[in-house]
Amino acid sequence: MRAARILIVGGEPELSELCVGVLEKENARHVLMSIDQEHSDRVLSIAEAFKPDLILLLATNHLAPLGGAEVCRQLRANAVTGGAKIILFSSDGLKKGLRAARACGADAFIRKPFEPEKLVEMVELLLS
Repeated sequence: MRAARILIVGGEPELSELCVGVLEKENARHVLMSIDQEHSDRVLSIAEAFKPDLILLLATNHLAPLGGAEVCRQLRANAVTGGAKIILFSSDGLKKGLRAARACGADAFIRKPFEPEKLVEMVELLLS
């Protein structure tokens, strides 16, 4: 897998750290940036500057002030970030989570809690 720019947004600090650790272990060449919930009001401007290949939206219900689905829609509609792959994470059931992911323009859905292997598999699939 080639090196990629991956933006990790929101989520509990432990979840963000898990994603960073798993992705660094899988491919140390990835360029990772993590935005905690405290700074989620700046996701769009940070994403424009970072120009990610992939975005992990970890806390869909807690991204102030817009919420994860609206952040996803805006990322998808943006000229700079619209081409990035987006994975939406949620503790919703599979059917509800997949519907929400499709509705807001995400490329994939991962149900929390998840196995690290699932994250690696999805990242490899989307970046290939």
